Amino acid sequence: MNNQDLMYFCKLVETGSYTKTAHHFDVTQPTISAAIKRLSKHFNDPLVKQSNRKSKLVTTSAGELLYSKSKHLLNEIHTIDHDVTHASEHKIRISFSGVAGSMYIPKIIAKFHSANILSMLDTHLERSADIFESLTNGDIDVAIYSWMVPINDPTYYIRNLHKTELVIITGLDDPWVNKEEVKVSELRNRAFIARSKGYLTRECLDQEANLGNFKPNIIFTAKTMQLMIDLVRENVGIALAMEETLKDKHGLHVIHLIPEQKLWAYMQIAMRKSFVPNSYQQKGIDILKNFHVN
Repeated sequence: MNNQDLMYFCKLVETGSYTKTAHHFDVTQPTISAAIKRLSKHFNDPLVKQSNRKSKLVTTSAGELLYSKSKHLLNEIHTIDHDVTHASEHKIRISFSGVAGSMYIPKIIAKFHSANILSMLDTHLERSADIFESLTNGDIDVAIYSWMVPINDPTYYIRNLHKTELVIITGLDDPWVNKEEVKVSELRNRAFIARSKGYLTRECLDQEANLGNFKPNIIFTAKTMQLMIDLVRENVGIALAMEETLKDKHGLHVIHLIPEQKLWAYMQIAMRKSFVPNSYQQKGIDILKNFHVN
């Protein structure tokens, strides 16, 4: 049994196809078949079954367990490879979502600057929905993000930074400009400006719509939060936004969802516990572990 065989096996389970797996790794199909045969012999189990070439690939109980453990093992190996290879580097890789990043990254940069280690920061912008995959895969060391529920995973060092309410925003010429509270059912016939799927506000909007048993009428998908807010100011549509990110409420009206239907956004910072910083990186890690909002 070797790591490459496990990689082939995991991809085969995910794709359900020997052809697609071979194409993914740019190898021949017999190469994949041979790897599966080696694993099957090692574990004395077929691991995957297929009644004929056109039938669906079925994973055995042993195969399901091997897939689960192999994914974890391969992720650990990936992070070990990176951490050891780059043990002498003076970088900490941080990914942040747009909203959480706008709130905290300037403060973090300022702290690193004061400690004279600003060059240590290697920052990347990602959707909140993608950040934990990058953290799990070892592609980043630290994540700063917002999500609709607080994440609690013992694999990571996680701290809560802030909690903010999701609210409806309208322009000042909107029919709801005098409305202070709204039920989810009232959103059914409104036109929305929204972010694309994977962004927190869009995921929350879809969740609220699901609660009201309707599909949100999204007339424009904004590439940035600022564009979404600006279009609401122009009365193009309404939007769901995080209240405390609305630093400039000029030209906007804020409406709260009724108490039993409120949604909240939780800002958190997470670090891989498997990441072992060198003495230089430790200065930055100490700043991040002790970072808090004034």
